[in-house]
Amino acid sequence: MKRIGLFFLLLISFNSFLSQEKAKIIGVINNEIEIPVRDANILIVGSKLGTVSNYRGEFELEVPAGEKITLKISSVEYSPRKITFLLEKGQVKRLNIKLNYISIGQVEVEGKKPREGMLERWDNPLKPSEIANPSENIENTLQFSQFGVSQNNELSAGYNVRGGNFDENLIYVNGIEVYRPFLARSGQQEGLSFVNPYLVDDVLFSAGGFSANYGDKLSSVLDITYREPTKFKGSFTASLLGAAAHVEDTINVRSNFITGIRYRTNSYLLGALDTKGDYRPTFLDYQGMYNYYLNEKVKLTLFGTYSKNSYVVVPENRETSFGSINQALRFTVFYEGQEVTAFETYMGAVKLNHEVSDKFEMNYISSYYRSKAFENFDLLGEYKLDELERDLGNDEFGDVAFNRGVGAFLDHARNTLDASVFNSSIQGKYYGDKYKWSFGTKFQHEAIDDELSEWTYIDSARFNLPHPSDSVGYTMPSAQEYQNLDLSYVLKSKNSLSTNRLTGFLQGERSFSFKDIIKVKDSIRYNDSTYAIDTTFESSRFINANLGVRANYWTYNNQTVISPRFNITYKPAWFFIKGDEIYRRNVSFRFATGFYYQPPFYREMRNFSGELNPAIRAQRSIHFVLGTDYTFFVNDRPFKFGAEVYYKLMDDIIPYEIDNVRIRYYGENNAKAYAQGIDLKVNGEFIKGIESYASLSYLKTEEDILDDYYYNFFNASGEEIVYGFTADDVAVDSSKVEPGYIPRPTDQRISFSMFFQDQMPKEWNTEKMKWSTFKVNLTVAVGARLPYGPPGLDRYPDTLRTPLYRRVDIGFSKDLIGDMTDRTKFGRKSLWNKVDKMWLSFEVFNLLDIANTINYTWITDVSGRQYSIPSFLTSRRLNLKLVVKF
Repeated sequence: MKRIGLFFLLLISFNSFLSQEKAKIIGVINNEIEIPVRDANILIVGSKLGTVSNYRGEFELEVPAGEKITLKISSVEYSPRKITFLLEKGQVKRLNIKLNYISIGQVEVEGKKPREGMLERWDNPLKPSEIANPSENIENTLQFSQFGVSQNNELSAGYNVRGGNFDENLIYVNGIEVYRPFLARSGQQEGLSFVNPYLVDDVLFSAGGFSANYGDKLSSVLDITYREPTKFKGSFTASLLGAAAHVEDTINVRSNFITGIRYRTNSYLLGALDTKGDYRPTFLDYQGMYNYYLNEKVKLTLFGTYSKNSYVVVPENRETSFGSINQALRFTVFYEGQEVTAFETYMGAVKLNHEVSDKFEMNYISSYYRSKAFENFDLLGEYKLDELERDLGNDEFGDVAFNRGVGAFLDHARNTLDASVFNSSIQGKYYGDKYKWSFGTKFQHEAIDDELSEWTYIDSARFNLPHPSDSVGYTMPSAQEYQNLDLSYVLKSKNSLSTNRLTGFLQGERSFSFKDIIKVKDSIRYNDSTYAIDTTFESSRFINANLGVRANYWTYNNQTVISPRFNITYKPAWFFIKGDEIYRRNVSFRFATGFYYQPPFYREMRNFSGELNPAIRAQRSIHFVLGTDYTFFVNDRPFKFGAEVYYKLMDDIIPYEIDNVRIRYYGENNAKAYAQGIDLKVNGEFIKGIESYASLSYLKTEEDILDDYYYNFFNASGEEIVYGFTADDVAVDSSKVEPGYIPRPTDQRISFSMFFQDQMPKEWNTEKMKWSTFKVNLTVAVGARLPYGPPGLDRYPDTLRTPLYRRVDIGFSKDLIGDMTDRTKFGRKSLWNKVDKMWLSFEVFNLLDIANTINYTWITDVSGRQYSIPSFLTSRRLNLKLVVKF
């Protein structure tokens, strides 16, 4: 059962398919005032063949030749059009299509809309093969184009949204919720994320305020749909970090398939870490989807995945320099031992889509997900902490001046986890005359077996010897009592969990417009003459409102939570005058609010001792989001500006700490919190014909742990005692302190990200050199300092701040085969004619070679002073990548 559907999908990919004679349609879609209509749905009536217009209103579509076909063009806010024609084999027909605004009562919500309430459709998602991206995961591109997303680890697919952690994000693939690795404690262990970016067709994302049809998480939703093929396509990508390939095709008029395989090894990338050694990570992933139309109304979809991540490292040594000009330090470690981590995940799903009528649609989905993981390591490290010479005039500047201490540590772990999730759901949509109704219910069963056995021994002074466990007064302790050795950290637990969940939702949506008669009286200057304007024209205001409710019941704690949610979008009938023309302003406003509960999955209910809390409850967040979008043109280039302000009020929060990518929960609902901020973004053709993105965010998120406090102690002089008691420094007074609100671990106040691309001008092209085939892309990510603190069970000391996160990646590419290639030189039967595009990229990761901090190692010298040793992410690395599309 492990590879259900996978091998059978692989066999399909090598099947022959029925060839058809083809023709091509190339078109552009504009509205009444010649503004391009993006995301218009173009469909061949009576079939599933179709496409969507891009942000310039352009589209291409291959159609059957020699038969009469009808093309339907539709988009929200516009009246649909139908065009009928007959094309000959090889004929290319060009269309210039104009869509008219709808009048009241005519609204049709069909096809792909640019925004689904609070979810924005990313119509042209960044592809890892086309940008300098060391992780090659689609999640790592969200920060450049979506509201409120931040990332601080190029090795991980985890991302934070508006103060939430990785576990607070919903991710769907083809309507099925997917999960992150359960045991991963560092980004280098993750490898490949679940989503295969080479198969992606549609991306919807919301940073908050999403509707009731999406599940129960506190922060965001990422809804990904894989592509349904309409013709044969494929791709192959290879680099110093691995390879990937995919193929898709129609088998016949009833069935099609898409499948992909990815292989990745991070050995080259991990060689840039401070810890040197023998890294042997390998990550393999296979996914496939098969669609079969039982008839025109019923479609069966089979979807399967299998992945295996293996991470083996034999560390040798580490040398980390840190500190400041006032105190420069060097931390050196020599290792013995190794770490072995493996994750194996597979999933099978079946989906039945039934178009009961033109107005009623049903979906039946069942899936089974299983993840098995183990983590074994025994690492002995012997370290020394040295202070460096900081006198610039000294010949030994930068060398060791003196030693501040030596020590050793031993880390041990034998952890295993086996988690399986089965769910079955029914969802329906009904398109009424005035409303669109959606409803659904899902049953989910979870079974988790988890065994943890890990401990850490630290001897910072090299004199930590076995000693009696209890005070024995004046009696000489026995030899047995001297066998006790205090460990710095111990975690041993064994848990088995089997629970069921039942969820359901109901929501209604209405879209309508109002036609306004607008009178304009003005004067304009044109050709050195003044003209009076006294005219009347029609314009429409558009409103979309969504109201829903969601319920969730969990058998583990018998808690039922109810989540009402509401959002509304308004597009006013604003206009402006340019020259002698009147133009509509493409601007919209939206507001959303609702209750968002997150029932614990597994890690949230397990405390630092590994014990499960039977009284654990769902966390709750109340969202308030106000946003706007404005599409405009500058020098005939399209741009889009967006802004959202938000406030999230949270209670029953489970506090946590983050170490690299490992989240450790306290296992109690003993905190309240809030998050507030503003997100700004702009995207468009900064360079004509090429889209770039930039975003800027401000965030403040804090929490108040309800039952925490500490004492400040004072000596006889009234001075606070910081490091404890000595014979000459005795506490004579104390005061109780309740910390109140403190920064949450994700409190990153400012973040900025940018993706910019450019290419050489076509005007520079010559017969010998096509300069426009040279391209460059640049990614920039800057994040403010994150909170952290010393190890321990208390959260209130975690108010220190890491350095800024700063990273720049750049990629240069040259098209080897493309639109400007003279294919006559290949010959009629050459395989190169089958290649649509091929390019070679040279990439520089971490261009500025900035040492970004991911976490800290804490040690103590003989005087009792603690030092936080930063662990850095990857330094500068070069990469070559070849991409072939056919």
